[in-house]
Amino acid sequence: MAACPARVVGRRLLHVEPGRRFMRHRTTTDAQLRAHEYSVVLEDCAISRVEVSQLAANKPIEDYHSAAKCISSNAFLFGVFDGHGGASCSRHVSARLFDYISAAVLDKHTVKNLPLGERLQWLFSSGDTRLPSFIRDQHKENVKKFLKKFKHDADLTTVRKALQSAFLALDDDISAGALPDNAGRVDRVCANVAASGSCAVVAHVRRGHLHVANIGDSAAVLGVSHHSNLTARQLSRPHCVENDDEVQRIRSAHPISETTSILRAGRLLGELYPLRAFGDVRYKWTLDLQKVVLEPLGVSVPSGLFTPPYLSAMPEVFYHKLTPNDHFLVLASDGLWEWLEPDTVVRLINDHTLGTQTLSQYVPAPEANLNEVVLDLERRKQGESKKPLDENSATHVIRNALGGVSGGTDHQYERLKESLQLPPGMARHYRDDLTVIVVHFNPEYIKNHPEADETGGF
Repeated sequence: MAACPARVVGRRLLHVEPGRRFMRHRTTTDAQLRAHEYSVVLEDCAISRVEVSQLAANKPIEDYHSAAKCISSNAFLFGVFDGHGGASCSRHVSARLFDYISAAVLDKHTVKNLPLGERLQWLFSSGDTRLPSFIRDQHKENVKKFLKKFKHDADLTTVRKALQSAFLALDDDISAGALPDNAGRVDRVCANVAASGSCAVVAHVRRGHLHVANIGDSAAVLGVSHHSNLTARQLSRPHCVENDDEVQRIRSAHPISETTSILRAGRLLGELYPLRAFGDVRYKWTLDLQKVVLEPLGVSVPSGLFTPPYLSAMPEVFYHKLTPNDHFLVLASDGLWEWLEPDTVVRLINDHTLGTQTLSQYVPAPEANLNEVVLDLERRKQGESKKPLDENSATHVIRNALGGVSGGTDHQYERLKESLQLPPGMARHYRDDLTVIVVHFNPEYIKNHPEADETGGF
């Protein structure tokens, strides 16, 4: 028999059993995966619970997420904000965007008239929603101006247009905040927010109406029951060179002479992968303005900047009428989709909900007869054979993204150990930040409440 490994503590020689070391390793891995998970249970609405989990690769992390309720319309807001070029923009968007959306409540959807500062009830946020005083005061004024403009625009009569106007207004205000004041001074904090960028995917849920607004390469996927099977329905499209419509949109907005220079090496002006984003004023401002504001801060001008803006924060908005067949919505940054396909994510969450392991291979016991195998498979289908390792479905998804969905638990922990032993910062060379929000719907509420069937949800 091989001797157990030993270590010296003081003058004592302690033997460490391999099994105990392995259990400690599992405990450490679980703690890392669950360190930034959160869940909230909701009642008397189309949503039963919300689960979120996040794992950093960058230092500081560039992903942010938020969830809130707009009390004026009883709409729930969920957002994942994937930053790039730093964390400043995504952090500010996560704290400021929902104020614009809560200001853009349509009259026909208003259930309670409230002052702007009282319309939003935060459920959770990975960042501090309290802004610095000098930014907060200007932000309040910006939202007031936006509300006034929104009320006087007769064309803003749908949730889709309201979301689009909120996105664009925030992006305009981020850009304006970085401009020199009357004395020619540039605020470095505001300039950093504007110079960095953020993708965003936001879900707006009001009664049985779901809108998803997206810019960039984060994604929204709906888990839908269809003929006793759960399928993935994508409610967003990535804004990148793989999207032919996006490529055509950008090229058609600029002279033919720039056809080959706008998109180089699969990136905007050879640098930026997402083709829509908040901030990133390097791709929106003129050369002269960048020389005044950004160059003194050490921010370079991208090559090939001839006819800006090349980048927009106009979101693409998808609408879906919820039915009892809609089980859950997944919002996630691209760090997840690099590892898992939408169909796999939906199966994992369904597997987690049922307490089964449908993605792992079933191996019957050597002595099992046919009847026992049939019973095992039935229990497996009903979720009685094995419970998942994580209570939080979003953490469950991240575990399987990095640890793999096959090979058994032991191999999964080994792969997780290999991935998680890299500290944030160094880990970025191998993967991106991962943020997952899972919004679980309440099918009984959707089925039994006639107001969920009203028209005019757009």
